[in-house]
Amino acid sequence: MSVGRSLFVATLAGMAAFSVSPASSQTLRYANQGDLKSLDPYTLNESTTHAHLGHVYQGLTARDKDLKIIPALAESWETPEPTRWRFHLRKGVKFHNGDPFTADDVLFSADRVRKKGSNMQTRLAPDVKVVKVDDYTVDFVLPSPNPILHSSWDVWYIMDKKWAEENNVVDPTPVAATTPSYASLHENGTGPFIIESHQPGVKTVFKANPNYWGKMDGNLKEITFTPIASDATRVAALLSGEVDVIEPVPIQDISRVDS
Repeated sequence: MSVGRSLFVATLAGMAAFSVSPASSQTLRYANQGDLKSLDPYTLNESTTHAHLGHVYQGLTARDKDLKIIPALAESWETPEPTRWRFHLRKGVKFHNGDPFTADDVLFSADRVRKKGSNMQTRLAPDVKVVKVDDYTVDFVLPSPNPILHSSWDVWYIMDKKWAEENNVVDPTPVAATTPSYASLHENGTGPFIIESHQPGVKTVFKANPNYWGKMDGNLKEITFTPIASDATRVAALLSGEVDVIEPVPIQDISRVDS
């Protein structure tokens, strides 16, 4: 993932830490020129999608505000030999439906992300062997050394094996699919927000996850995302107070928005 894309994902995912004044509500109303086309995290390798799904799904790693790689669903990792990466998984994490997160979910996600129909196959090469050491330890065995194996894993989101099997979404939803799958309309991540409602092309409402394993920065309880493709309409929504944040601000409107 490029630095530009990483910066956009880190910035938008960081909206969970957006501060609002004590007198205002704890809802952030946000509009973007792009849309959240699918909730299946392997359907579309695209910045806006990654950023929005980063509220609800998580990878083994994450990026901090300086874009440094930090632990997420993996607490730590090491390379006991040049062609073996060992990840120690975080214990006590639950998916939004209450299922426990374990090594089985990592193995399932490693298989699913590389399947036909996934737009995220570059996240993990087909010749990498994924081995369950125990319920909270996973090895990635490589054919040759790769010191940056995990450099883009902040947007390789881990999925719940049991949930996927129960809802017939073991295979990823192709971007060209004409019929939405269960995974494209519903989510089951481990992140700080849960999607309360999703109307593709209209509105998506995120609610704070009361059982989140991590620490939430800021005081947001809700994010309402509205896709507004028209520059003029998006700017008008901001200036009228209909939304709090827009992305992007058209170059020709920057001075008007600043004033």
